[in-house]
Amino acid sequence: MDARVITVVAVGAVIVFLLYNSYILFPRERAFVSLSPEEFYRLIQKEDVFVVDVHVPEQEHIPGTDVWIPYNRIEEFADVLPEDKNAKILVYCRSGHMSKIAASKLAQMGYSNIYDLDGGINAWKRAGLPMS
Repeated sequence: MDARVITVVAVGAVIVFLLYNSYILFPRERAFVSLSPEEFYRLIQKEDVFVVDVHVPEQEHIPGTDVWIPYNRIEEFADVLPEDKNAKILVYCRSGHMSKIAASKLAQMGYSNIYDLDGGINAWKRAGLPMS
């Protein structure tokens, strides 16, 4: 192939990738709420919530975690998720990227009370919060 064609295809692929990730991570209307580690911790302590670690590979979990589901396989594990689409679901990963993708997918599946740990377990540990 001509080098120009390869360049155009590569640039097009990068643009599509960036647009897709921008849509997933930063939708026009936020489908979930990002919480600080302290807010996330308080919600786990005081509320009836379903807590999901979505980091790949599996990692050490925050106390109160109900299940580990890979961020990119949320739909495959629908039977593990709450039946009530209004249930409060808290998602986290290591740094916050995977959990934002998972939170967006949960919203697409019809869940309406989704909370993401901003900064993931890294931020949780920096805040000095307990680990299991």
